[in-house]
Amino acid sequence: MPKHFRLKGPSLEAIRDKAVARHGAGARIIAAEKVSNPGIAGLFAGDRFEATVEVPDVVASTAVASPLGSAAMPNVSGGVERTTAEGGSASEAHPALRRTAIAALLEEADASERLLHTTRPGDGRGPAVPPVGGPTLPAGETAPAPVSTAGADFAGLLAQLGSEYGEPPPALVRSTDEPSAPKPRKLAPLAGAGDLVLLLGLGDDALGPALEISMAAGGCDVRTGGKLSAFGHLHVADRQSATAARASSVTTGQTLLLAYGLGRPRDVAAQAALLDAIGADQVWAVVDARRKAEDTAAWLAVLVDRVAVDALAVVGSEDTLSPGTVDGLGLPVGWLDGRKVD
Repeated sequence: MPKHFRLKGPSLEAIRDKAVARHGAGARIIAAEKVSNPGIAGLFAGDRFEATVEVPDVVASTAVASPLGSAAMPNVSGGVERTTAEGGSASEAHPALRRTAIAALLEEADASERLLHTTRPGDGRGPAVPPVGGPTLPAGETAPAPVSTAGADFAGLLAQLGSEYGEPPPALVRSTDEPSAPKPRKLAPLAGAGDLVLLLGLGDDALGPALEISMAAGGCDVRTGGKLSAFGHLHVADRQSATAARASSVTTGQTLLLAYGLGRPRDVAAQAALLDAIGADQVWAVVDARRKAEDTAAWLAVLVDRVAVDALAVVGSEDTLSPGTVDGLGLPVGWLDGRKVD
């Protein structure tokens, strides 16, 4: 089942680039809206775009749209060309497929023409088209006529096609080796004025890393949200208060760090459904290395299924004998016990 995420940016092109960078080439925008921010007395007013991005569970790098999911359109030569679900033709999306398809059609045409010009022994019939030129053969035998694709003119046409589409790709070789694990991405907390960095954790886990990141950056606007509240920190409850907090951080030239409490593991799904209204620029999941890896993986999977998480902030790794269990959670570790991971 495809997953859906909410992303925002100054333009749809920026959102598309962000979606591809985070989730791969299979990510696509399925809905978008323009959000106008009136600002405060006209200050910080501007327009932004928010879009819903769909990411399929499995993206096949050489997948071709099936006849049920594509529309047939005539091409220039009078044939039929399939168009993909996005509106572009399959040949435009996959130039290599166009080249291999041309080769297959030419091979089929050659075979049909050879059959047309060849006399079967004993049937008494000559070729439908008499052969032109060639050596003299014994009576009763007829040589196959040269096929149309064997001429000099056609060789020139192939040369022109080769210069237009480039060399054909090398043959694909099926490998029996296991795919190598992707290299972990390393991320750093955003540090721009007005950037909203969202830290999500169980209980009050998110507050500690938020304060650590603030101290490392020389001071940020640290606020709370969700089921987490702390004395001396303003609380962000909805989109309106998030917008006001962002405007305030722009005025002070600080980054906005929002420590958001997800509550208990059973509350994660309900809290995650409220996060679209926050409109964060970067999302971190705070995990405690001292908890059972299976328990952490369970609630984190529920969160990632609903929210586009960029990286992990890990606490408690120095207080456990198995700190490496967080490396198997499928997300890069960007913050580890009070310091940025280099």
